[in-house]
Amino acid sequence: MKNWQPLTPYSMGNHVEHNDNVWRAKTSHISGQEFIKSRWSKIKIDRSTGETKMSSKKYAAITSMNNTYYNKTGRPFLRSFSKHFGFICDIHVYNEGLFTPKSKNLVEMGWDLGPEFIKFQNRWKNDKVKTFAKKGFSIIHAMENLDCKRLIWFDADTLFTEDFNDQLLDMIAPQDVLSTHFSVWHEANGREYHSCETGFFVLNKEHPGYKDFCETYKRIYVNDEKEDIRRFYDGEVYGKTVELMEAKGHKMLNLNPGRHKTPFSRSVIGPYIQHFKAGLKERINFDGIEAGYDEEDAV
Repeated sequence: MKNWQPLTPYSMGNHVEHNDNVWRAKTSHISGQEFIKSRWSKIKIDRSTGETKMSSKKYAAITSMNNTYYNKTGRPFLRSFSKHFGFICDIHVYNEGLFTPKSKNLVEMGWDLGPEFIKFQNRWKNDKVKTFAKKGFSIIHAMENLDCKRLIWFDADTLFTEDFNDQLLDMIAPQDVLSTHFSVWHEANGREYHSCETGFFVLNKEHPGYKDFCETYKRIYVNDEKEDIRRFYDGEVYGKTVELMEAKGHKMLNLNPGRHKTPFSRSVIGPYIQHFKAGLKERINFDGIEAGYDEEDAV
């Protein structure tokens, strides 16, 4: 591994050594004369193998948020994650605007989502499509860059209420399942559309269909393949990708016990996680929830 150098271009995700520590670039940049810590995340390294600790675990969790969302729901979410899920893995936070989220078990990912994300944002005029694409391209970046066996997404408006059962997690994300998710269905234009409630999903990076899944999900965004999709939102894109992979014979696991539009509370993960969607989160006192955590749950 190379030592950090001044006046050198670095890409998001690059690793360097500096002052006897290993650092990961949060975003692409050209270094100045001095090392600026805010541009880097300190990474723990197993000196015997040279591997980063974040790649040594089976699971890697991801989410995304901006500073406004962090101050509303993200901060209590991250603290609840640390308390009730942090013993399983860290959470990788795509932090729009490069604000600094604070919690244990957290890896800052920055906001360099690649040139296709910038093209998408410039190409589309629909504000909701552009907003949900921020989540979509965060997922794409994690698909392509995080080293783990299972990739787990959690929305930043979820809240852990109990220590998650790691044996349950292994059961719902087995070796032969490509995607574990919540399927939902919507009626529009005289037909039924399949989507996914992507407040939570698990992708199996060891599955033989994983590469095809990732390439398909990304291709739909990059080529604006919105045909047969009710709305061009991340859940609809994920749902369409699931359909295409199932048609190729890949096994999926739908956690929705019926045809519920809000399946979280009715599912096997309901005892551990609450999901505050849409108008519901506007009625929740997240400050009061956060006050219920001990200081040891924060940095």
